[in-house]
Amino acid sequence: MRKLLTATLVLSLLAFSGCQKENQEKSVGVSSVETSSVKRDIKPKGVLAYNFTFKDVNGKVHRLSDFRGKVVIVQFFGTYCPPCRAEMPVLDKIYRDYKGKVVVIGLSVDYTGAPPEKLKPFVEKMGVSYLVGPATDKAWDEYAGRITGLDSIPQTYIIDKNGYIRYYEVGFAPSYEGLFRKAVDQLLKEG
Repeated sequence: MRKLLTATLVLSLLAFSGCQKENQEKSVGVSSVETSSVKRDIKPKGVLAYNFTFKDVNGKVHRLSDFRGKVVIVQFFGTYCPPCRAEMPVLDKIYRDYKGKVVVIGLSVDYTGAPPEKLKPFVEKMGVSYLVGPATDKAWDEYAGRITGLDSIPQTYIIDKNGYIRYYEVGFAPSYEGLFRKAVDQLLKEG
């Protein structure tokens, strides 16, 4: 019984922490798992978010700046990553609950350079209604490289109405939904 409890605890930590971002040439699967998550509140002014462009799974082109005036959540994820997949329904619920006040963008790091339509079956299977497309290497570098310095996913950034990153998380645990909502509520109150 004790071994079963220990095994369950270890699997829970692995499932709700983070995955190592894979290189394109590696086979699909979790290559390494972080056992702890990183969360940071950024200073009140924040860091200006890189204004990336991406094409969603329906072929429409978007720029981050298209959503100025709204709170934006950007998630870098991998389709092979259990914590990323666990975070997606939480982000979708937030997207639906805030009805147009919050934009959620999912950027897949394992489909970089691939046509966005290849992601469509995954998005449909996950049942997410927010924008999803492949990440660009530049976007990944500007966020993961410049802000966290970590090569783990998921990485989730909350950007204020003026385009500044004010909050981020690396990894995922179910309790993060409350943290995300608290950050969003705070940013919605700001001018």
